[in-house]
Amino acid sequence: MRLSLTLAATMFALAGCASTADTEPKPKGVAKYENDPRLGEQVDKICFANNIDSFGNNTRDTFTLREGRDYYLVEIFGSCPALDHAVTMRIDSSMSCLRDGDHVIVSESLTGGSNQPFSTSRCLVKSIYKWDPKAEKAEDAQDSDATEAETSETDKES
Repeated sequence: MRLSLTLAATMFALAGCASTADTEPKPKGVAKYENDPRLGEQVDKICFANNIDSFGNNTRDTFTLREGRDYYLVEIFGSCPALDHAVTMRIDSSMSCLRDGDHVIVSESLTGGSNQPFSTSRCLVKSIYKWDPKAEKAEDAQDSDATEAETSETDKES
């Protein structure tokens, strides 16, 4: 009996190891958007003519900023835990432009009070890219046009 329990436990352990060997790591940062039509060219800075209007699309390592009519995707070095659920953001740069190597300070609370010490993070900017939020809609429109064309061709055949 003892031998069969040991043998069963060994088989379960080996089966667990075999199932995890084939998993590949998920892309991180800008690599997640490699084939995304919204991702544009890399830029070296964002200058605040009118200040930053908004931010969104937060993950642990990227977010988008809107400055006037322009949108940007900002990548963070490593991971910034509070960025995923950030409600407020502050730019910490020595000039009136955000560049690689500058910091953004994000908070999961509106007040950023000291009663929640782990809800605020200081995140280091790795890279900045142009971002076109309308490009996704244009691609979706092309997909729906192709579907409509296929439907009309089948209607003609019947």
